[in-house]
Amino acid sequence: MFKLDQFVSTGIVMSLVSAFFFISCDDEKIDESQEKEGKTERLETTYSIAFPEMISVNGGDVYGHDTIGAFIEGRNVTLSDFSISKYLVTRELYFKVMYDDKDVNAWPSRCEYNQTYRGEIMEGEKDSLRPVESVSWFDAVYFCNRLSKIKGYEPVYSISDIKRNTVYSIISATVSQDLSKNGYRLPTETEWEYAARGGDVTVEDWNFYYSGADSENAGAAIDSGMDAVGWYNCNAETGVTTRRNPSTMHGTHQVGLKKPNRLGVYDMSGGIFEWCWDWEHAISTGSTLDPVGPDSGGKKVLRGGSWLHGWAIYCGVRLRLSSEPQTSTDYYGFRIARSK
Repeated sequence: MFKLDQFVSTGIVMSLVSAFFFISCDDEKIDESQEKEGKTERLETTYSIAFPEMISVNGGDVYGHDTIGAFIEGRNVTLSDFSISKYLVTRELYFKVMYDDKDVNAWPSRCEYNQTYRGEIMEGEKDSLRPVESVSWFDAVYFCNRLSKIKGYEPVYSISDIKRNTVYSIISATVSQDLSKNGYRLPTETEWEYAARGGDVTVEDWNFYYSGADSENAGAAIDSGMDAVGWYNCNAETGVTTRRNPSTMHGTHQVGLKKPNRLGVYDMSGGIFEWCWDWEHAISTGSTLDPVGPDSGGKKVLRGGSWLHGWAIYCGVRLRLSSEPQTSTDYYGFRIARSK
């Protein structure tokens, strides 16, 4: 498993040895009067943790009119208020949360070692502030529980029967969720799309192809309309769309360098595919309140597009992909949410 002595020996981000380094987002501002009941004893950690900044999202009623995505024609969705992280979970945050768990690889990311694409960091960016990747869906929910315990929140997930592979990624577990708990969790697919589209059906952003931007060329494999808001395989080298070149293109980029969407959330189009809670399923019509998907399935939903297997078309806010929950590749990561 990955521990600090191994980390330092690589020469990557030597600042991690300080107990006072922080990720590039502010401490979450907590109004205790608005917190749900159910504080738990905080989990002690080696490193000081700046908790991720969460963006409040007002729920509402959405009467679907799309042909794809979570809000299809004939589907009427009511969403409760929730919050979602301003940034993707970074390598640094993941490391600090997971470091004290002896069963965990706290530094799983490996896009810079991709055998086909260059994948290394762009000059001037901070490696620690790249999104964590190469994490399975199981790793993501495990992280959410640890972060909740560190903050003193009630964990949302019950996780048992854990099995790990040789690099300490979780490949099998029994997981259930309790949304009455106040801890961190993965967003549902519907919450993810609602936030990616700006959280307001009355403004033009709702109908943008990308999160925070539209394009006349939307739906194409190569589209410079993505350049303002996200990274994909044809702008991963410089941030400007060109023909991709595997020998020169970079992997993931530091979070928050592109323009945010209307809510102030960054990198929801491109960068890395983001795990959602839901099992893959066919979206049904009719009325539904806070949908969470089926109780079981074979694959978990991914959203958002990526730096590698991510033509611009896959970065659209309505596009749905999926993968087996044990998969941990260098273009899968996640962001977190909380119920209100």
